[in-house]
Amino acid sequence: MLIIICGLPGTGKSSLSRKLREKIGAVYLNTDIIRKQITKKPDYSEEEKKRVYDEMINLAEKNINERKNVILDATFYSKKLRMVMKNISKDHYVILCSLPEKLVKERLMGRERRKKGISDADYGIYLELKKRFEPVEGEYLELDCSLPKSKQVEIVLGYIGVKHGH
Repeated sequence: MLIIICGLPGTGKSSLSRKLREKIGAVYLNTDIIRKQITKKPDYSEEEKKRVYDEMINLAEKNINERKNVILDATFYSKKLRMVMKNISKDHYVILCSLPEKLVKERLMGRERRKKGISDADYGIYLELKKRFEPVEGEYLELDCSLPKSKQVEIVLGYIGVKHGH
């Protein structure tokens, strides 16, 4: 099973992905982590983004072929990129993380102050990507990430058809 977790920076994709990974025993692939493995000084150029997403695709395909569950964690702001990811596995689910902008701003500013987290996205990047984020099409779950993490996981597990504790 392939779970595509998408949404703007600061909406809670990574913390949801990590909690979900614990519940279903999935391989976790995150573009921020892949980017830092590929280059020490990311420049976020189109060429670098392509290399990061190509690597994510390769790793996802490899793990799906080994019959492992895979969670993809990235903004996935373009329809085209989401379509490429969906084509990796017939058994796929798309989760769109959403959060009121006021909370996103608080989270991102807090992350910046603490210098915590692998993501380099700040509020300015959030605003830029918000302008470029293409609507999600097809079947997907829009998840309110202001809910408690346990509730978020419960909703996602219900959506993908996985029972608690299994």
